[in-house]
Amino acid sequence: MNIEQMSAGNKRRSQGLRLKWAILLLLAPFLVILRTQQALAQVLKTQLNAPGNATGTFPFGVNTSEAVVGSYVNTSGATSGFLYADGKYTTLDYPGSHNFTRASGINDSNEVVGDFLGSDNSYHGYTYVGGAYMQYDVDRAVASTSLFGINNAGDLVGSQVPLDTLVAEGFTDIGGAVTSFYGSGTDPTYAYAINSSDEVVGRYYDSSNKSHGFYRDARGTITEISYPGATQTACIGINDTGEITGNYIDISGISHGFTDINGKFATTDFYSTAGVNSKGVFVGYYFAVSGVVSGYLASPESFELTNATIPKEQQGFLYGVNKDDVSVGAYVDTSGQEHGMMVSDGKVTNIDDSNGVQTICFAINSANHIVGDYIDTNGNPHGFEYVAGKFTDISGPSGALSDDATGINDAGEISGDFYSGSDSTHHGFLFKGGKYTELDPPGSTNTFGAGINASGNATFFWVDSKGYVQSSLYNGKTFTSINVPGVASSYAQGINTAGDIVFVVYDPYGVGHSALKQGSSYFVFDDPKGFNAAAGGINDGGLIVGYYTPTGTTLAQPFKGTE
Repeated sequence: MNIEQMSAGNKRRSQGLRLKWAILLLLAPFLVILRTQQALAQVLKTQLNAPGNATGTFPFGVNTSEAVVGSYVNTSGATSGFLYADGKYTTLDYPGSHNFTRASGINDSNEVVGDFLGSDNSYHGYTYVGGAYMQYDVDRAVASTSLFGINNAGDLVGSQVPLDTLVAEGFTDIGGAVTSFYGSGTDPTYAYAINSSDEVVGRYYDSSNKSHGFYRDARGTITEISYPGATQTACIGINDTGEITGNYIDISGISHGFTDINGKFATTDFYSTAGVNSKGVFVGYYFAVSGVVSGYLASPESFELTNATIPKEQQGFLYGVNKDDVSVGAYVDTSGQEHGMMVSDGKVTNIDDSNGVQTICFAINSANHIVGDYIDTNGNPHGFEYVAGKFTDISGPSGALSDDATGINDAGEISGDFYSGSDSTHHGFLFKGGKYTELDPPGSTNTFGAGINASGNATFFWVDSKGYVQSSLYNGKTFTSINVPGVASSYAQGINTAGDIVFVVYDPYGVGHSALKQGSSYFVFDDPKGFNAAAGGINDGGLIVGYYTPTGTTLAQPFKGTE
């Protein structure tokens, strides 16, 4: 596949950017029907990467102060525990351990528990309180002991391997009284977390080595927890409200994190979800763009999404919105013809450039000046600006074989990209005062334009030398990385005056999601009625527009939403 073909495919997947559909010039206003619903988002509060030469960071527990414990692996292959609190990392290596220490649980008093590999090649639990380590072993003949969780009363939970069976058992240590148990029969069992009500969660492995999640109440009754449709489940965290977090494997063999709130399951969009605190903040890890395993600290957030149905359309897309909530995009009518469109006060007006056979509108400013593309008969895109019924070509710098106009601010500055015949490469540009400025983030092999705000800050997404899609913000002088943590590829889209940015992102499995960057926080969200949610624009009031694919269909529909 050549770069022109690849870019068209990626752009269409990321907000329909410049994949071209059939279109016919037509002007006809009609009404949009709206339906409101609530979507659950994950707010990526903090990206966790252990300092130094860590090759992977694996958070496991978190308390109400959002202190995090976990482990990391360095380039020599040694595993160390860590405590992350108040923005600082403390490495935890049990004295005399044999290149292996994990930190797995932490309570609200900052008491930490974990395990280490001793010189006897056995695992031993430990506690870490006030900077002091203390070894912990179950008071019986065991081959190994691991501590995984601790509640606010200091009660402990973990796993042990007795010498007589050599089969892992879960155990609780409540007030000094140790009780061991199996999740089912005599299947190997690992107990990972305990809350203030002494409820326990964990996993056990059946005879086929398949993982099953379990919940154990304070009386010792065990219930299997299975994510709907999953082939395997593991429960890793439980908080004082009874919310359970963990991982599941789908029918394709792919891992996903999840939350279980009173029997209501939700995927967290990350490879792994581990511990959860009493406020619903959870930790876990994902594979970063570089392939390195990174940790995260995240919390749930609600988004109000309004699904829009356009009469006489098969599918519709919203890509941009101005401060007066006037939005632009495109739709395909029932005869299969596509139209650029503007939506104002629920009325849709077709915006079709007669120079092309297809049109798509990407952005609109407060004066209702619109930018987008028309597609010629050879399938080449050409940028345009639409003002009061008149189309003007945005032709790109000299030597451009094709170009895209993707963003416009109130000053009339336009962002976009062009395809150069001299090097067969896509380059970003800004168009200001009648002059084009070519822009490419360092390391980019192909650059694509997105949005521009009132300050002239512009967003771009680009392809690096390894084929990963990354995103950058250009402030007029320099580029800054704005990749969304937890995803495989980030396609930056619109940006508002406050600098809030929306994205289309793809997880490591190729599933699309919407994302929002506000300050240093990232939100990843989906439409609860479907999948492949794609956010395209955001205005100064925080209104987000985009599209998604409703469950049971293959045709995208537009949405509007707010945090």
